[in-house]
Amino acid sequence: MNQLNNHMKTIILYIVTALACLIMHHCNGQGVISNLENYFKILALSNQHNGNILVAENGKIVAELSSGYADIPLKKPCISYSRFNLASISKVITSTAILQLRDKGKFKLDDPLILYLKDFPFKEITIRHLLTHTSGLPDLELFEEIVKRYPDTIITNQNVIPELQKWKHGLYFKPGDKLQYCNTEYNLLALLIENRSGLKLDNYLKKNIFRPAGMHNAYLSIYPDFVKNDKLAVIAHAKPHPGYDSTYIAVDSIPRYKYLNYNNKGTVGQGNIMSTTSDLLLFDKAFFDGKLLKGSSVTEALTPLTLNNGTTYYGGMDTLEVEGKMTYGLGWEIFEQPLYGKSVGHGGYKIGLATFYWHNMDKNQVIIGFDNTAGSEFGRFLTSSISILNGKAPLELRTSKSLVTLYGTALVKNGIDYAAAILNANKTNKKYYLSEWEMNELGYNLFYMSSFKNHQELAIETFKLATFLFPESFNTYDSYAQLLMESGKNEEAIMMYKKSIELNENNKEGKQKLEQLLGQK
Repeated sequence: MNQLNNHMKTIILYIVTALACLIMHHCNGQGVISNLENYFKILALSNQHNGNILVAENGKIVAELSSGYADIPLKKPCISYSRFNLASISKVITSTAILQLRDKGKFKLDDPLILYLKDFPFKEITIRHLLTHTSGLPDLELFEEIVKRYPDTIITNQNVIPELQKWKHGLYFKPGDKLQYCNTEYNLLALLIENRSGLKLDNYLKKNIFRPAGMHNAYLSIYPDFVKNDKLAVIAHAKPHPGYDSTYIAVDSIPRYKYLNYNNKGTVGQGNIMSTTSDLLLFDKAFFDGKLLKGSSVTEALTPLTLNNGTTYYGGMDTLEVEGKMTYGLGWEIFEQPLYGKSVGHGGYKIGLATFYWHNMDKNQVIIGFDNTAGSEFGRFLTSSISILNGKAPLELRTSKSLVTLYGTALVKNGIDYAAAILNANKTNKKYYLSEWEMNELGYNLFYMSSFKNHQELAIETFKLATFLFPESFNTYDSYAQLLMESGKNEEAIMMYKKSIELNENNKEGKQKLEQLLGQK
């Protein structure tokens, strides 16, 4: 108990010190560095971040954080040289390779892909469509049939075109009409790089990007070896049963994630570049210093795309919890933020892994963050790092715990009545927060992913309670109706689908399910 009290006192001391530093902040470089270092100490001691964060300005590292574990079960700590899978940040590097080959005259961006990959079945799709996510191609659903036939198969880029040839649903929209994020496009770009350069993608990246940038700790993780000989590679972790089991284990060993993290782990172009935070900073410097592309190509990569109707696509911010909007260039996310101007970069996500890379064009600032548990506060930590770097206060460090986890654990261990009682006793307690999304996840996890005796009964009870906690949410009633229907309780399901549609008349799937149920009467 004394050790715990001392630990908490240390955390409080750092929090007080950091807050005092921020309040008394004076506008010089040392003040910013001190603020960031104090903030990172808070994150490390609060055990809310698992991974690495790097902050740089004008090409120089201002502050770094390594916290938590690279391998949680083995208690192997994260260090500054830990290598993470960049996930979709890899697309920035793939697009750079494409522009290098374009600049060498190997192709034009508006060339149809079929000119170079002869077996590609969609003649209207150009290289530019692939770079900008405007092709209309299917994403990971493309491989569902082959995985059903061969459950232990690992998909690689060699599967992409054969599966597209078998795809019966056509394109989702006319190429260029919409932006719809799609990893398949970057698998095809990787095939194009190999076709036009005569090199395997890993060798091309080594020769033309990693070595020129000085990225000696970066490599492409490829089938069948992946990262098995890399002692610095970080393991992605997740909870096998979120909502009632707080234990983190390696994602590859969780059956529910097999399709995403096992069957689909062999493709490249869209992801699977391994790097440290400092090596990704070296890429940033090389890219913006013109070592990898000529200046006009850098500008082109960072220019927002234009859709067929002449408009520019805009969506919400990626990862950061800050006012702004996002569009897309040639493999780059482009952020427009009132507080910071124009920034570029990319986010990445896999089950158990979150990554983010942000470069402020006006101030030459860089934030790189990796988290191998995909923690819920990841975006807030990076947002706060940007704020502190620019002399602003960080977002509040949330220390409250999940009320859904408290409820779910009690539900499984102690039963329905005890769980309801403990939830009601704590729902106004500020030590806990209540999340509709987490309640939904708990219900589905209990129903579909659990196997103990009365798991489906507990799942239905969870959604029943959720309708009282979130009475204005159409989705809560829809989810409750779905489980009632699958349990054979059709009359009850009909009532809940009607309530869901009453709250959201655009609930098309709910309407289809309701029609199906009414047709059975």
